[in-house]
Amino acid sequence: MFRKQKQAFRAYCETHAGAYRIFNGWLHRYTNRALRDARRARGIDCNAVVFSSYNMASFNDNPYYISLALHKMRPQTDIVWIFKDVAAARKRFDIPNWVRCVGWNTLEGVEAFGRARVLVDNWQKYDFLRLGRRQVYLYSAHHDRTFKDGGLARDDRLYNRMVETHATVATVGSRFGREAMRRYYHYRGPCLKDGLPRNDLLVRDDPADEARIRAKLGIDASTGILLYAPTFRDAATRGGQRQRVGLDLSRVLDALEQTDGRPWVCLHRAHYQSLGLGLANKAPDPRLRDATAWPEMAELLRVADALISDYSCCAGDYALRGKPIYLYVDDIDEYAAHSRDLWVNPLDTPYWCARTPDELDALIRRTTPRSAAENCRAVLDYYGTHETGHAAESAARYICNALDGKPGLPGETV
Repeated sequence: MFRKQKQAFRAYCETHAGAYRIFNGWLHRYTNRALRDARRARGIDCNAVVFSSYNMASFNDNPYYISLALHKMRPQTDIVWIFKDVAAARKRFDIPNWVRCVGWNTLEGVEAFGRARVLVDNWQKYDFLRLGRRQVYLYSAHHDRTFKDGGLARDDRLYNRMVETHATVATVGSRFGREAMRRYYHYRGPCLKDGLPRNDLLVRDDPADEARIRAKLGIDASTGILLYAPTFRDAATRGGQRQRVGLDLSRVLDALEQTDGRPWVCLHRAHYQSLGLGLANKAPDPRLRDATAWPEMAELLRVADALISDYSCCAGDYALRGKPIYLYVDDIDEYAAHSRDLWVNPLDTPYWCARTPDELDALIRRTTPRSAAENCRAVLDYYGTHETGHAAESAARYICNALDGKPGLPGETV
């Protein structure tokens, strides 16, 4: 029912665009007035930091790791997470007791957002939001080494000029990431160059992390893990369709087992903007496991022994692991025509790409640990990657300086 309501509302907006803009104009003015009144009534709270992730729907990604580092570094900080649905967030995520959860459409949420000294986000906010002059906005984008247009260059989007006009500093993990910030958001400000906080887990490469995550997944150390993580398609999402699977994943697992000589499982993960992942296999295969609901993508990348994706930025993150990456791009022409412009064509990069199942089989069978590591190094060099494994700590230090009134940026910027 909710899906049909969303489709009906979208259709109404497309038909009555003028009325929709007028309604939003009034809503935006009301919201900004409430934020301004909260600041005027009680001033800026110099001990409060507000976090949000993926449009206030999640407790993960870069903001999650920054909040962990901040709590460790400055435990007296009032760490606030804003959610559209607090009850749903508490049910889905394991939220520690040192986090104060507030709803966006509540007086507490408006006051927290309006008064916090520092705001941290990984997802573009609406362009109508206006921050106070003493507020600091740390933007830690959920992508760095990407292929596709992020959507903000399109004239029909309500998002965003907030990053361009309000961001105080941004985190990047590569030369390419800095260029993407300029192209996506027209951002010209300083950047912390220590990397993306979520990628610290991949750079650190601690065996204890892998053992912990495998234990939670219930997969022993002798079993290979394939992560299948395609990105979403705009056309399918607008039409309320489930995310496509263009591969026979059982066939892929057979090829891996024959090449590697050990048992394999596949964790398949739908993009967070998709409505679900429908498997292409007609018969159930116990080796296939749905990991769409797993809260933290970086953990899956940490334990995966191989990755299959398409146009997702997770491929650029996974290259830090030095393990096989296969891009299956059977619909590349259709994707570029109906979903997103490809600013970088995967076929023009060092990535191993396949357009048919036979091509993918051939890639798998000739892969060796050495060739996979060399390919990952070529990918990282292509992007000009500079991940350090200390990105969360760097961002937390920046926040501490802002809260304590210390001028300047910690560490180097680019």
